[in-house]
Amino acid sequence: MTETFHPPPFGVEVARDGATATVAVIGELDIATTPQFTQALASLEPGYEELVVDLTRCAFFASSGISILLEQQQRAEHEGFELVVIKAPAGVQRMFDLAGLDRKLTFRSP
Repeated sequence: MTETFHPPPFGVEVARDGATATVAVIGELDIATTPQFTQALASLEPGYEELVVDLTRCAFFASSGISILLEQQQRAEHEGFELVVIKAPAGVQRMFDLAGLDRKLTFRSP
């Protein structure tokens, strides 16, 4: 009997704790779900000092999501907040490392 892996349904959780805003990506972020990620980021009230993108429950992260993270990094530099990405599971994180994004973005372990 072969088991098939089924990632969790896609979702984005948004939270705010003082000066920290957190956006958690759950499941597979692909071309179809990227708009939900973008909308979650846009829904954040201004005034945070740190934006945390939590990828600990992310099963797949498409290049469209990478573009969004790089845009957020540019925004952080211009607006004066820090962007922190909580590392994804090893298979997903490897893609960030191979693309050299570990040198462009601030990653933290979960």
